[in-house]
Amino acid sequence: MDVEKNYLELMNTLVHVAEANAGQQVGSDDRILDGEGLAQKFLAHALSALYLYRATTIPELRASFFDAASANVLVRAALETFLAFHHVYHEPQTPAEQDGRYTSWVVAGLLDRQHFPPISADAKRIHESDRSRIEVLRTRLQESEYFRGLTKKQQGLVMRGRWRLRSWYDIARSAGLNEIHARSFYSYVCGYAHSGNLSVSQIRLAQTAAGQRSLFTGSMGEVLVAAANMIHAYCTVFPNALAALAARPSGMHLVEIWMAVGQHGPEDVEWDVDEPGF
Repeated sequence: MDVEKNYLELMNTLVHVAEANAGQQVGSDDRILDGEGLAQKFLAHALSALYLYRATTIPELRASFFDAASANVLVRAALETFLAFHHVYHEPQTPAEQDGRYTSWVVAGLLDRQHFPPISADAKRIHESDRSRIEVLRTRLQESEYFRGLTKKQQGLVMRGRWRLRSWYDIARSAGLNEIHARSFYSYVCGYAHSGNLSVSQIRLAQTAAGQRSLFTGSMGEVLVAAANMIHAYCTVFPNALAALAARPSGMHLVEIWMAVGQHGPEDVEWDVDEPGF
């Protein structure tokens, strides 16, 4: 199997299903556009990680190396992007729950921007507009069935901008990822994002190109698992995307394979390709 070819096939499939929403009515809010934005964000992280997998070269410095640190940070960002989509869009069982989770997510983003002091006149106008919108959305949340179903503590957290009330691990498990992917792989890439000592030691000791690349070879397989699940979730939420996936059998086949890897592990999946991954 040409691993990069299969990686790119999944990325192309994600582009294909996301573009199937073109021209769709967006409704009274930005929900559909934000869902497309999460797909775009995932794609950017995944393709940037692939770019790093092919090596970083700076001719001016006569430097060429494999950047495990940045690649693993991107892998973490890609995985969290999928998990955010699952939590906000895919997992909710009722329209009220989806509306509540989406509104909580939007409120959290607006509150984040309130923490940045406005300097320009435009920034000040946006700051004031956001403040008014936050109050409208908070009122909408407080009057919702979703909010009434939360505990008092959870209600307070949501009002203060906590859009997810569970850990990334719990969301990953609810998305169908097994223990290794939900905890072990995620903890590994988090170590790189947080500059843990293990990540520094690994980089310091990886003196050869092969050693450097090995530090994120497994993580690239994690992107394939996340991409397959992202495509599946996206197609479940958007019917146009599901029809587009059905018209792309090669992509659908890879989605099935890598979702199975995420659920069970490569040793329990029947492969009809030459190699199981990176």
